[in-house]
Amino acid sequence: MDDDAHEGRTELRRLHLRLARDAELIGDLRDQVAQDATEIEDLRRKLAHIDRDRALADARRAAQAVLIDRLRQEADVRDGELAEVQSRLAASELELDDLRAVRDALTPAALPHRPGLEIAVSFLPAAQRVSGDFYLAAPASGETTMMVVGDVMGKGIEAARDAAFLRAAFATIARFSDDPCRLLGWANAAFRERVRRAGNFATAACLTFDPATRRLRLALAGHPSPLQLGSGDELAVGRRGTPLGIDETVGCRAAESELSAGDGVLVYTDGLTEARLDGRLFGAERAQAVIRAMRGRPGAEVLTRLRDAATAFCGGELADDLCLVALQGT
Repeated sequence: MDDDAHEGRTELRRLHLRLARDAELIGDLRDQVAQDATEIEDLRRKLAHIDRDRALADARRAAQAVLIDRLRQEADVRDGELAEVQSRLAASELELDDLRAVRDALTPAALPHRPGLEIAVSFLPAAQRVSGDFYLAAPASGETTMMVVGDVMGKGIEAARDAAFLRAAFATIARFSDDPCRLLGWANAAFRERVRRAGNFATAACLTFDPATRRLRLALAGHPSPLQLGSGDELAVGRRGTPLGIDETVGCRAAESELSAGDGVLVYTDGLTEARLDGRLFGAERAQAVIRAMRGRPGAEVLTRLRDAATAFCGGELADDLCLVALQGT
């Protein structure tokens, strides 16, 4: 009986020990489960952060894609604008070359030496633009000299081209006649063919001088009458014709006078008399007063004084082209 009780107590202690170990193991398991739960929660938070970061990264990539596409579009537009600017620049350079060529044709570097004449010129485009004014001194029939001063309607390259055309036309026909009306008529026929559709016109004064007889012949196609150097008076005009390019005939009649040694004539475009300031014109009377004040002076000096007076009157910038030509007998 005692042995059975002893064995029972021993077995009971074993059970207590096992229960204690099991309780300790269960506690360890609970601690491990709690730790695993904490780690799982941390992982969940990390996964949530990763998801947010991924969403932000996707949003940034989408925004970057939009920006890149926009930049590409802007680059395409700017490339197109650059190409257009380059094209315009190339066209402007070609037009500038054309303008230089026309300007050089209208303003020769030197005037020809003609028998019995001293010729001086002052040529000033308005605001330094290419001019529609032109002049030409060229041999006519025999020893005669033809002098033409003209003014084409308008400004810029088209007016300058028309002026260059007329100048070339007069240079071509000059040797075939010393009659200024006939020369104006031939130039008018050629010019009408050129401007038939555009409707442009030009005024012109044509003079011929024969050194053997000292005879000066003058014809006008809608142009201002030349002035005598010294007195400032207008030269007599037979009949003023219509501007070139308007009618089939100019309808002018030439006037004749004698240009003795020392006598002089001023031929000008209306940029002189129509130089203006605040609606006031420089006018013919001021021009005549300057000429009278320069009586006896060389033609080149008279032109310089006239040009300076007109420019000063309108505040330093002309509203229209200015062409002045002085012819003096020698």
